[in-house]
Amino acid sequence: MLSPGRRWALALVYLGLVHITSSFAPGPTGFIPLAGVDKLVHLCEFGALALVFWRPVRETAPPRHPELRVAAVLFLFVAVNGVLDEFHQSFVPGRHASWADAAADALGARAALFWLLHREKARVSGSSGI
Repeated sequence: MLSPGRRWALALVYLGLVHITSSFAPGPTGFIPLAGVDKLVHLCEFGALALVFWRPVRETAPPRHPELRVAAVLFLFVAVNGVLDEFHQSFVPGRHASWADAAADALGARAALFWLLHREKARVSGSSGI
């Protein structure tokens, strides 16, 4: 079991890694050879970002804040980071900013948060949530 401080540290390190990896130019043939796979990578990368921030944010939110409000704030946080990541990439030689990538980032966050909210609802109602 991780302490709340370690959960925050893990989430912040992952956030840093997301932004650091966008600082690298792709290789001569591109980073991902198959068309469309890059959107799946964005979806997973930012979905994971929402997942690693969920618990530390939920634990530090005031007790009267429902999960849906926490999820909305977290969605905005992850989506803004996706846009900032794309903006940052526009300054990296060999990279470019893409609204489609930012949309995939937001969709990944939304999917992860939807799953977390569904899981939380199932936990409260006593079902398996899978």
